[in-house]
Amino acid sequence: MELDLELLRWILLIGAAPIWWPFLRTVWRDIDEALADEGGVFGRAPAGRELERLQRRKAERPDPLHSEPWVRPDAPSASGGFGRRARRGRFR
Repeated sequence: MELDLELLRWILLIGAAPIWWPFLRTVWRDIDEALADEGGVFGRAPAGRELERLQRRKAERPDPLHSEPWVRPDAPSASGGFGRRARRGRFR
């Protein structure tokens, strides 16, 4: 009985790999990229040209954190009018 449960656990773990493996790989790459200036997770600290190359590559990428203004219901929309009521009234 114990062997069957252990075998079932391994089969489920391996069978579910297409679901969890891409997520785990993406998290690993993000962490390694975030620590690239210090050498990554297990690497040595870069020096000279390697550090310059990392800084150029980081400067070329767009910033993933940006702020967008919230749209208020009483603010004019791009299609004209003010908020939801004005648009609804126009179509009736």
